[in-house]
Amino acid sequence: MALGILGGGLAGVLFAPKSGDELRADANAFVRSLPGRMNEELHNPNARTREFIEKTRYSIENQVGKVKKDRDADRMAKAKKAEELASGYEFN
Repeated sequence: MALGILGGGLAGVLFAPKSGDELRADANAFVRSLPGRMNEELHNPNARTREFIEKTRYSIENQVGKVKKDRDADRMAKAKKAEELASGYEFN
């Protein structure tokens, strides 16, 4: 994770369209902010993981709900068709 932060910051600074002085100032500010950012990540490593899991669970529950509704609708359609065939009359 630390390498990703460092690499992303370095790439962002290198590809930024700024003068040399601005670039050095930004690089300096970025490097000075790293310890605080890393400290925050180390003290609360599970926050992002929990957030990802909750979002994934919510998405899965929504998909399961949709599948259940589709399944129930299919069952109702089949029951209606069976009823139509049993009565000898089609409603279409």
